[in-house]
Formats: sequence, structure tokens, C-alpha cells
Amino acid sequence: MKFCTTTKGTRVAYKKHPKGSGDLQIPLVLLHGFCEDHGVWAPVNSLLTPPSLLWIDLPGFGGSELPVNPDMKPYAEAILAVLEAESIHQCVMIGHSIGGYVALEFASRWPERLVGLGLFHSHPFEDSAERKTARQRGLDTLQAGKRDLYVTQLFHNLFAPRFLQKNAGILSQLILNGKKQSADGISAALQAMLTRRDHQQTLSSLKDCPVLFLLGKLDSLVTPEQGLKAALLPEITDLQLLPEAAHMAMYEYPEESAAILNSFWDFCRVRKFVNQNSIKVQ
Repeated sequence: MKFCTTTKGTRVAYKKHPKGSGDLQIPLVLLHGFCEDHGVWAPVNSLLTPPSLLWIDLPGFGGSELPVNPDMKPYAEAILAVLEAESIHQCVMIGHSIGGYVALEFASRWPERLVGLGLFHSHPFEDSAERKTARQRGLDTLQAGKRDLYVTQLFHNLFAPRFLQKNAGILSQLILNGKKQSADGISAALQAMLTRRDHQQTLSSLKDCPVLFLLGKLDSLVTPEQGLKAALLPEITDLQLLPEAAHMAMYEYPEESAAILNSFWDFCRVRKFVNQNSIKVQ
């Protein structure tokens, strides 16, 4: 793991392949989901073809320190700090679940840093009243000192039932790793999701930046309907629906997920190259 520090003094942990710095053919940046860390991408890592990969632990998770405030801004600032530390001027950024919310916050502040944006089981909409109530119950549970209870019940609904029947060990692994995350880090992320702003305008205003929507037909947290509605917003959309996946396609369909990410990254890279040379010719 490597570490850098935000302008507010928060330490951020990340992993990079290959070693070294610089803009190597547009890095693919991967942001994990809620109550996870960079290790959640392990099922697809060996299948990814971009030569430069970057995995970041969001504030309060993995090896990263707590955010200075429980809202989305310090999460986005943590991503910027890593890019600055690695001298990365532009990238393709993929965010799973809350990682997608962070990527959208980043896009709203520094759109010029993105060659492509991917929402991996994520969406731009503000929480519904029902989701806000559920998140508040989660905060109450954590404040009551019941982190392990909260984490234990968190992951069951993220997978398709048929997948869980054959892969109970994966669920146990995620629960065990979730229990390693601090209650304060989980609470801060819950509060940040609860109060996050709607990013439909962010998607609509992205110019010359393709947006990937990877959806699971069986996903009850980010429904296909939400994804399809969001997919109408950007100028350039790549919409991918996995018919048997729920919320964790990197585990449920690693080969298909990696192929989608590879194809999207390659499309964004080639598009940037063509646009740059077109400008030079003119």
C-alpha cells in the first residue's frame, strides 16, 4: 500500500500497478463500495487489461483515515489527493455503490480530470425517504455499539439468492472484512450518503466524457429502472445490464464485469487519443 495526505491532513491509502508515477495511457481508478475497501475488486483484478491501475481506500475504510466531515466533499478530495500524489492529470474512474457517489462528487468539482466515468451499481439520485430512514436506523445501531450486528445483516441483500446458495464463503469473507472497518468510518459514510446531493445535473453537464452504467437486473439497491433513467442524462452513455446479477457483479460475474470495464477504458482511451490528434490537425 501507498499513502498520501489531503490538503486537510487526512491520510489516504491506495494501491497502484505498475509502480512509478505518470500518466501511463490513462489510468483506471477503482473506488470500492460501502463497508468495504480496495480488496473488493480482487475477483476482477487479474482480468483487467489497462496497464495502469489504481485502487483507493475511501476515507474511514481500509487503511485510510476518517474524513474531516461526514459529507461527500472530503471523499472526493481524497481521490484528488491520490491523483496529485501520482501526477495523474486524467483518468477513467469507476465507482461501485458509494464509490459511484464519490466519483460523481469528484466529477462535479473536477470534470476536466475525467476521460471516462463509470457507475458500477450506482446512480446520481438523492436518497428516497425510505432509504434515508434505513440509513438513520443504521446510524442508531452503530451508535448503540452494535457494529458487528449491523455489518452481519448488511451484505445478504447484495447478492442474487442463487449465487449465495453456492458461494456462502464469499458472503462470510465480506462480513469478516466489514467487521474490520471502524464504526466511526461506517457511520461517517452513512451520514455522507444520507445527506448527499442529487447529481443528475452533473451527468447532464459532463462534456465529452463517456459514462458507463453497469447494472444488475436483480439489484434491489440500485434498480435497473434507476439506472435506465440515469443513462438518459449524459451525452455519451455505455449501458450494460447483467440479467442474473444483483449488486456485486465483480463477484457474481467477474469475467463479464472485467470485459465491460476493459472495453469502456479502451473506448475512452482511444477517444481521447483521436480527439487530441484531431485538435492538432486543425
